[in-house]
Amino acid sequence: MKKRTINPDEKIDKVIETARRLFVEKGYCGVSIPTIVKESGVSTGAIYSYFADKEALAREIHRRTVAEFSEMFRDRLEGRTSIYEVLKTFTKLICELTEQRPNMMKYMLFMQHGGIVYNLPPVCSTEPFRLLQEHLKQAIAAGEIRVKDFMIAGLSYTGVTLRAAELRFEGVLPQPLPEICDILVEIGWRAICV
Repeated sequence: MKKRTINPDEKIDKVIETARRLFVEKGYCGVSIPTIVKESGVSTGAIYSYFADKEALAREIHRRTVAEFSEMFRDRLEGRTSIYEVLKTFTKLICELTEQRPNMMKYMLFMQHGGIVYNLPPVCSTEPFRLLQEHLKQAIAAGEIRVKDFMIAGLSYTGVTLRAAELRFEGVLPQPLPEICDILVEIGWRAICV
């Protein structure tokens, strides 16, 4: 009888995706390693061979989620130089993730990272959001944006899109976000432009 082997990277990815979904659905405290084992089909031993405990798993989910979002954002920014294009790229990415990768987007929106797993930064203070803030600082310095505080400008712009994603997940906003992406861009832009 031939023993079935699964690529270790596939196992880790399956555990990460399953745990992220479960954390979003049930909250960090509402999910146990046995639940992750049952849902993922990956053995307890395999999970503990990669992660010391649930907190280590949560840290890796956070790291991967932020890294994946950052990579997607950076890839889409290539060749875009104006602040309008940068902000529109951000909005389009959020709209697409809301529809195509809802568990990832829900994780970024709803998980209370620092309060559950010690010392995890909020997603909004991680690299992709700092990159957005740098673009806003440059635009403010160039006089392209009337709001003179980059944090307030970022909040004013991104709040439109992020709140739309929340309302989409709550069932309040019936249409898929890509269908209203241009409207969200325009509303956000009017909140901060000169």
